[in-house]
Amino acid sequence: MNWQSISALRATASVFGVYAGLLGMEHGFFETLQGNVVPKGIKILAVGPPGLPFPFGHEPAMTLIPNFLITGIVAMIFGLLIMLWSAMFVQKKHGAVVLLLLSIILLLVGGGFGPITLLITASIATARIDKPLFWWRSHLRTNVRRLLANLWPSCLLAALLWVPFEFTSGISSV
Repeated sequence: MNWQSISALRATASVFGVYAGLLGMEHGFFETLQGNVVPKGIKILAVGPPGLPFPFGHEPAMTLIPNFLITGIVAMIFGLLIMLWSAMFVQKKHGAVVLLLLSIILLLVGGGFGPITLLITASIATARIDKPLFWWRSHLRTNVRRLLANLWPSCLLAALLWVPFEFTSGISSV
């Protein structure tokens, strides 16, 4: 693979997908720690008591599987599948559809509400891989397009650092 030929859309889709897969696996890990227990409903907290001091609670998620242990295992499996798909296959013909389907399944099996926002963004980016961006070319001047092209790596990095920053700011405020 020639790293120079990877577009910004593919890089964004891959990085967001891998990152969201990791977050889904993290939800699954904490769900497995709660053991062979039946949740009280489809809305669950991935991190059980005493939990992590997280600003948004204890990592809310939903599951259609009536068992924390199985939910966690399945969430980790689908998180891993999303990571692999995002890293290797998003540029394929049905890359966006498969990523979106895996994302929906991850959401329904305890992967959390946070990763789905990254995965929707990744799916939209995946759908536009290797398709010309005519609107940008016809509506933005060359120097503005060049500026945006130079800024995208910084914006990608800022998006990726948001979750760890949010987590550490939650720990320090408790």
